[in-house]
Amino acid sequence: MQIDEAFSLDGRVALITGSTRGIGAAIAQEFAEAGAEVIVTGRRQQDADAAAERLVAAGGQARGIAYEASQRGAGSALIEALSGRLSRLDILVNNAAILRPHRIEKLSEEEFDEIFAVNTRAAIFLCKAALPLLRNSDGASVVNITAACGHRPMAGIGAYCASKAALLNLSSTLAQEWARDGIRVNALTPGSVATEMILPKDPAQRESFEREMAEQNLMQRLAEPREIARAVRFLASPAASFVTGQTLVVDGGFLAC
Repeated sequence: MQIDEAFSLDGRVALITGSTRGIGAAIAQEFAEAGAEVIVTGRRQQDADAAAERLVAAGGQARGIAYEASQRGAGSALIEALSGRLSRLDILVNNAAILRPHRIEKLSEEEFDEIFAVNTRAAIFLCKAALPLLRNSDGASVVNITAACGHRPMAGIGAYCASKAALLNLSSTLAQEWARDGIRVNALTPGSVATEMILPKDPAQRESFEREMAEQNLMQRLAEPREIARAVRFLASPAASFVTGQTLVVDGGFLAC
């Protein structure tokens, strides 16, 4: 196998949740350029279609489908909608997530339930629903996108941190349970990334925020979404064929500080 072939996703079918913007969109672009047929998801069909059309216009293979991660049964409904079009699924990336910044004393039960529904429950039950299609693949890979605060809790986003810590734990369990089926399951922990999810809308606040966040890691900057996407591609590719049950940390040295 040539070096380039080891990282190729030619002929692979990849489903990426929350892939209309931010890290998810960068992963979708990376995968499409690597030769994968990409299934883009977003809360609204029109957003998913628009993101898929951009990939196709750039020479990739993609289609869009609506997926509301917070809803019970959403994973089963998504896989059922795809089952008529697909005989297998080679790559599943659980990237969809929400952030509701609140200190614990201001956290409501409704917000807590929403955060865990999107960030933890949706990922696990989409994995469960996708299992038959993953079993049909020759070397399937699941990558769950976590967060640095899942390793090191942060004040002000406690529920988000807890939801990502739970996903880290569950990823390890899935790897143990699915290895016999030839399915690799790994987690990827990004550090601070320049996306709309975390950046303030006000330009002055954004500049200050980026500077403060950059000072918290060894690289002294925020990551670009594509830098995270390349690491996800590695975990999804044949180059990582002996990697399972692991968490790849791509945080610029944040957790090393």
